[in-house]
Amino acid sequence: MNWINRFIARTGKLASLLSPMLAALAIALPAFANSSLTATYQGRAIRFTHLASRAGAPAIGVNDPGFATLLSDAGALLTWKPGERFVLITTSVPLVVSFAIGDRRYDAGPISLQASFAPFLVGDEAYLPLREVLRALDLALREANGVAVLQPQLATLDVRQEDSKVTVFAHGGAMLHARVVQESSASITYAFDGVGTTLAGTRQVGTGGIGSITIANAGTVREPSTLVTVQFESGTIAEAPQNTDGRDVLLAFDSPASANPQQPAGEEASPTPEPPPDTTSASGAASGPAVVTGVTVEPVADGVSVAIAITGSATYEWHRLRAPDNRFWVDIENAQLQGPPIDQSAPAPLLSVRVRQVDPTTVRVALSLSGPKPIAFTSAAGGLGLAIGMQDVADSPRSGSGGVGGASAAVAAAPLEQSEPGTGSSDDTSWKFGPRSGYVANNPRLIVIDPGHGGSDVGTMHRGVSEAQLTLDMAKRLRAILIDRGWEVKLTRESDVDVYSPNDSAHDELQARDDIANKAGARLFVSIHANAFINSGPYGTTTYISKPDDVAFAHFVESHLAADGTKDDGIIKSHLYVTLHARMPAVLIETAFLTNPGDYALLTSAAWRQKVAQEIADGIGQYAHEYPVPNQPAQ
Repeated sequence: MNWINRFIARTGKLASLLSPMLAALAIALPAFANSSLTATYQGRAIRFTHLASRAGAPAIGVNDPGFATLLSDAGALLTWKPGERFVLITTSVPLVVSFAIGDRRYDAGPISLQASFAPFLVGDEAYLPLREVLRALDLALREANGVAVLQPQLATLDVRQEDSKVTVFAHGGAMLHARVVQESSASITYAFDGVGTTLAGTRQVGTGGIGSITIANAGTVREPSTLVTVQFESGTIAEAPQNTDGRDVLLAFDSPASANPQQPAGEEASPTPEPPPDTTSASGAASGPAVVTGVTVEPVADGVSVAIAITGSATYEWHRLRAPDNRFWVDIENAQLQGPPIDQSAPAPLLSVRVRQVDPTTVRVALSLSGPKPIAFTSAAGGLGLAIGMQDVADSPRSGSGGVGGASAAVAAAPLEQSEPGTGSSDDTSWKFGPRSGYVANNPRLIVIDPGHGGSDVGTMHRGVSEAQLTLDMAKRLRAILIDRGWEVKLTRESDVDVYSPNDSAHDELQARDDIANKAGARLFVSIHANAFINSGPYGTTTYISKPDDVAFAHFVESHLAADGTKDDGIIKSHLYVTLHARMPAVLIETAFLTNPGDYALLTSAAWRQKVAQEIADGIGQYAHEYPVPNQPAQ
């Protein structure tokens, strides 16, 4: 494995967790709970009182006041309640680190790792492996003259090349500032004061005019410094270091070839410049990277509007963290950020907005919110708009995706959030009272079941199990139960196929599913899915709705699904395409999380999938009894 690949963007940070770079703890910790240790962290003393050991390694209790102080100072948040299995730590990156009681496996973002021992309980307090926690926070426990020191680390270097320009992103466990201590025509040395590192050594780069990078420790344990020396070809220009995000520093180098980036090294220039290549596809959409040209924030009557200006075609993914963290970010893919990173405060209900290039093809727009606020998306050729409301919402989708420009059709598939009831159409104020649209089913005995994904779209894939397989299985089980109870049933797909056509657009695929129900005049529409997240922590069943007509139907289905054996995440109003465009009452059910070990075991159990089908059928039956179609016998 070469050094560049080991330090690619955030994956480089995670890869460092996989390697034995961080030295073993130099402090011998007690082998029993409620012992104590005092350590110095950035000039202040922190006393840890909930310590234990397992398998010769130290453990820290989640209720330790010193641990809470450390997490706060490091900009991290711990989420756990007694009785729950999963303990989540959200770092300042943000990176979600997920531990499970009794399981040595843990997740740092999308990477699965193995701890020195499984987290355990002492009474009603969870104890976590301290080494792994400190690694996630980019810290190391060191000893100097008998004094314990929590030393921030220079954790990763991300080397990237684009044409003749090379950039080196440095990330650390504290505020980073690169100070030039030595410079010549062939090299430059930076000092990162206040951080140590275990990345010491010389690695060959051999790209973009950069020959090698050498990393060395300097200073003392209490006042560490890390030296980074970059060797380069004569004529290479080292730009001034940029502090991009507090704990990130960007070092940029322009090689001599930058004067003519289209000309490969060692070749003579063509006497007649050739026209630039055609970068548009047959549909006219640009196939090259999009450019994020700016982000503006403006207060509006009921919240804040965020406009992300984008030139070109790009897809995006968004994620949000649950309260009390309330962070939200959008990753715009196949995109480049024009201009310097942005880090600024913002009007309520926002706290701050940060924009930066997180890897060679991804621009991240990160928002810190003052609470669990509703967020609505709009997508157009010129970019992406976010409308953030002032009122808190009980719950909301955790992730989604879409597109802008030539990729804007994909936005139809994203679980976009709507404003709260009462802010939309005039009928919204009476959501809680049941169906209001006046829809009349032409075939009141027909139920349309939509197995999510299929064909060219497998959905979530985890440990060789695809969401498309599971949803079709549950749909067929539900169909059999409903037919046995006297219903007519139609599936949007009977096998592992696309409903519209292979590799179709999200809009065409989702609309084709709704068309089956709408054209048949079905009584109800049920879409079945399996959920996923960036780590294994979240679990549970969620029922989504989009229209006033959906409320009562969802209430009965959700009340039966509450006994399916996993956590009941309730009913969430969301702008999902298939439920919004189905004319009849409709629900979309995220049955469980494939990415969670407990939920995975349920989803891969035929008996559990049968149980879920039974519960959905029971909810359909109860709804039909409470809301009968006029002049039709009750089911």
